[in-house]
Amino acid sequence: MNMIARKKKWILLCAVCLAAVGAAVFFIVQRQGRSMKLDDNAVMGVLPGIDMEQRQSELQQQLDEGMIAFSINASPVFETGGAEGNLMLENPAQNAKLLLVEIYADATSELLYRSELLPAGSYIENDRLDKVLEPGRYPATAYFHAYREDDQSYIGQAGAAISLTICS
Repeated sequence: MNMIARKKKWILLCAVCLAAVGAAVFFIVQRQGRSMKLDDNAVMGVLPGIDMEQRQSELQQQLDEGMIAFSINASPVFETGGAEGNLMLENPAQNAKLLLVEIYADATSELLYRSELLPAGSYIENDRLDKVLEPGRYPATAYFHAYREDDQSYIGQAGAAISLTICS
């Protein structure tokens, strides 16, 4: 009787597996059967009345504004928790936007450092953290918040993983 029960379970398991494989094959075949086609109303070319130079300029402006360039030391070192460390934060001149830098500890999401606005073409070589840390290594994330130069309106942010080292 035990042998018959095992055979029934084995047969049932095989049937379930075959059904699953069959369903997968069915869905794959169905998806391949659907084809996309070009819209009959589409006209090749550029909309009438569009100035290509103006469009290119607008697209380039959007691209430039959306790109955030920055530089930071990926592994700054601080002699003590209250000492200055070599952050080496830079807002490159070609960036054409203001940057505000915030560094958060990955483990606790605690704000460890916040700069003021850095104009394009400026840098902070050394600075102290806003929180005194015990000796050790601290995985962190530096967020670079970008703002427009003319009205200081927010553009967006970029981030970089760093590792802070506090020596003693």
